[in-house]
Amino acid sequence: MKNRKIRIPLKLVITAVLFPRVEAIWPWLASRWFVKIFFSTARFKMSIPEEEDYRSAKKSQLIFENKRKQTYEWGEGKPVLFVHGWMGRATQFHKFIKPFNLAGFKVVSFDSLGHGASEGNQSHLMKFAGIVKQLADQYEGFEMIVGHSLGGVASLHAIKDFKVSDKLVMVASPAIAQEIVDEFRKKIGASKNCEDYFQKYIYAKYGKRFEEYSASYIVSEVTDAQLFLIYDENDREVSIKSSQVMSQKSPDAKLMITQGLGHNRILRDNEVIASSLAFLQNSEPVLA
Repeated sequence: MKNRKIRIPLKLVITAVLFPRVEAIWPWLASRWFVKIFFSTARFKMSIPEEEDYRSAKKSQLIFENKRKQTYEWGEGKPVLFVHGWMGRATQFHKFIKPFNLAGFKVVSFDSLGHGASEGNQSHLMKFAGIVKQLADQYEGFEMIVGHSLGGVASLHAIKDFKVSDKLVMVASPAIAQEIVDEFRKKIGASKNCEDYFQKYIYAKYGKRFEEYSASYIVSEVTDAQLFLIYDENDREVSIKSSQVMSQKSPDAKLMITQGLGHNRILRDNEVIASSLAFLQNSEPVLA
């Protein structure tokens, strides 16, 4: 069965076209729009294999910050949480479900606010972390958390602040704050002036520099959890430098480097899945 082609949401295409023109005419307005876009979400359609696992899931809805969020369960056993990234969804982990279920673990996931089947159109890193904490309270902790991209960073915060698990797999998770902002600026065609306003806004609103929320900044504070870092050399969204920085800051972390998988296909790789399960079971991966 072939996957359908995943199309970029129209509002992202329109934003990338309009933003440079708006900034050229009204730079003050563009700076404020930059902040709004940074926290705004968009939804991508599920692939056909994802839809099959969506239908088979045990679904429920919980309230977080007065908005409904969709949660999912597959299988029975001790719970393992999977946390998607920015503009992602729970079903992106569909290839993990069967192997983890067969190994005796319940797969738990959710669509964060503004993502998938959940309400809202804005979110940010610490909202993801707050939902992880809420679910950890419900399930009385998790045997392990697997986080993709921003989901890995949010899970690291949740482990640091709330001790929600003692094992974390971070897949393609950005670790360098400046690279995150640079990548975002590039996508919408914004200038450095917009970034300056953004940095001042973050500090004024949250009392911390944007850098202080990055994985590389906080990972050294996570001393009572085991980390498994998985990165791909050909990831166009998160450079391999993130793996190097995280390894330096957390020398006890296990590191796996893949090739040719990019930022999203890495979630469908059999070796990545088998290695994540082996990390949970404290064993060596056995590939079919």
